[in-house]
Amino acid sequence: LGAVGILQFDVTMARLKDEYGADAVTEPADYARARWIECIDKRMLDQFERENKNNLALDAQGHLTYLARSEWSLDYEMKQWPEIKFLNTREHS
Repeated sequence: LGAVGILQFDVTMARLKDEYGADAVTEPADYARARWIECIDKRMLDQFERENKNNLALDAQGHLTYLARSEWSLDYEMKQWPEIKFLNTREHS
């Protein structure tokens, strides 16, 4: 679950409890930005994945996503990997 602010998590937790009787636990994640990753060059993508494995995840549809801990780290990776597309949005199909 992603949210813009902590209040959204509080509301979700309260609704889960009130509407479903479900207790839930949240854990904060230390990420500032997320970008979907695309790269035509499979070997380069494999190298990127090896070097950034601690900052990668798959979204609900199985698309590779880069999780940046700061704006600076996102900018740095984008400069280090100019052949890789760091996408703000993704089309659903």
